[in-house]
Amino acid sequence: MVYRQNERSTRVREASRARMLAAARRLFARRGFEATTMRQIAAAARTSIGNLYFYFASKEELLETLMAEAREPLWAWIDRAIATVPPGATRLAIVLYANAVGLLAADRALTHMLLRESGRPELADRVARPYWERMRAHIRENFPGYPEADLDLAAAAWTGAGRSCIERAVAGDLPGDPLELAAFLARWNLRGLGVSDPDIDEALAGAATIIAELGPPVREREPRR
Repeated sequence: MVYRQNERSTRVREASRARMLAAARRLFARRGFEATTMRQIAAAARTSIGNLYFYFASKEELLETLMAEAREPLWAWIDRAIATVPPGATRLAIVLYANAVGLLAADRALTHMLLRESGRPELADRVARPYWERMRAHIRENFPGYPEADLDLAAAAWTGAGRSCIERAVAGDLPGDPLELAAFLARWNLRGLGVSDPDIDEALAGAATIIAELGPPVREREPRR
């Protein structure tokens, strides 16, 4: 017998998957990543352990999926924002600002678990790779004269510096808010691409204007207890 999905069964599967992710987010925030078990997540999602494993092979996959789904609205906001300005440094400043706010404000708890608590560097690397790939594309698009051979290094420098600063920030080792961190990283990295200080000032001012017009990229999420 061949199982055929229909509209109703698809809705049921999507709702079940959403409950599992919501339960994982709540329990990760309440108990911590290491202390949370798959059985606890299944119970909180009102499903069986077998059904949970049907959707997600491990806790690590749950956390990775939560991070991936969190960045979708963030990247949609970025695409809208950068479409309002011409290619160049301002676009990269907007990208960096939005990513910093998303990781340090809206999804700070998840970011902390990924970078500081999970003890899974390979998981953090998998989550970081789409950011690297996207930054590489942004640098190529906005600095078309930049040497092709150096694009990988430039993207690694941008994402690596951001990841290190964000990891220290979620641990409480760096003072300041996400806006201050984003501004510092934007200035630092744009200098690395050869942008002059006056042009960086203009880029940051332009990014601030667009951000004020569009509002924050994402709202802070407070997990239900």
